[in-house]
Amino acid sequence: DYSLGPACWLWDYLRRSKQRGFLLPLSGGVDSSAVACIVYSMCRLVCQAVNSGNEDVLNDVREIVGDASYLPRMPQELCRHLLTTCYMATENSSHETRERARMLSEQIGSYHLTPNIDAAVKAVIGIFTMVTGKVPQFRVHGGSGPENLALQNVQARIRMVVAYLFAQLSLWTRGLAGGLLVLSSANVDESLRGYLTKYDCSSADINPIGGISKTDLRGFIQYCIDSFQLTALTSILSAPPTAELEPLTDGQVSQTDEDDMGMTYQELSVYGKLRKVVKTGPYSMFCKLLLLWREISPRQVAERVKHFFRMYSINRHKMTTLTPSYHAESYSPDDNRFDLRPFLYNAAWTWQFRCIDEQVSCLEDCKKGALCEEVD
Repeated sequence: DYSLGPACWLWDYLRRSKQRGFLLPLSGGVDSSAVACIVYSMCRLVCQAVNSGNEDVLNDVREIVGDASYLPRMPQELCRHLLTTCYMATENSSHETRERARMLSEQIGSYHLTPNIDAAVKAVIGIFTMVTGKVPQFRVHGGSGPENLALQNVQARIRMVVAYLFAQLSLWTRGLAGGLLVLSSANVDESLRGYLTKYDCSSADINPIGGISKTDLRGFIQYCIDSFQLTALTSILSAPPTAELEPLTDGQVSQTDEDDMGMTYQELSVYGKLRKVVKTGPYSMFCKLLLLWREISPRQVAERVKHFFRMYSINRHKMTTLTPSYHAESYSPDDNRFDLRPFLYNAAWTWQFRCIDEQVSCLEDCKKGALCEEVD
């Protein structure tokens, strides 16, 4: 149960680290909302332990908040002390995600900040322009692929820098001592596919969902709606996943994660389990998916498998810098502590892809032969 294991892990890490709480970049999406729910569940468990007379837990709480007489009564009240959430907006952020983050913060009780980081983004791009004389543009404004990607990465990486700044100094601005642990919210599927910016908000002190797939996280969000009555999660669950790093179209989000990745999160979950649990490579994964995905042609299966392994191999280096994560599933690709495979691959997969192509041709020839026999 993700409301118990990761929550206890966070509490244990917090009390051992002697920090004053957590800072979470809250985007209004499923992943960061799931992390916020795990912290809220941690607060619920702590309050339950204190109410049942657990003196050790009470002493830990008082040491963390820096008040020898403090007595937590409600999870939201404790969450206000322990969790700072931060929605870092840019001109590419939508009103909808800002509101989703705010509503969830209100319901769980976190101390919520909403800095706008456009000035920092423009300053960094300004340095590049001053040195090179070139002004990079988004694709929708006529820019190239590398320009488009670089402009997205600048926003993502500045969010990490801002997150650590607020983690170190936000308590100081409130007249409190100590610092906060930064929480990451990169799920296992994005790590597997490499759909993350190296050294963005996936980089933090600890990550309670780093070993959990998007599909399972959506199930956890539904559980929180039903069990914790966090109604703000309903709109978060129904919204299409998006990084919001490209310009809006008429004020609406035009960028979605699944379009960017070229695959769905449901497909990624299947790839991840076949790769790690069943231990398949490109060819054996193709063979298994022929049986699982009968509704599409062998050639389509082949293209999807090839695309996954290309993306997996060229992004595998990102696994070496992953934030320490909670591991409760058998499909995690984290090579720091869990999956000691190479991080430098030949992305062409020449022999494996040739075997797949030969099998596709054989299947198509067999199908043509069968059709000819039917016609005869």
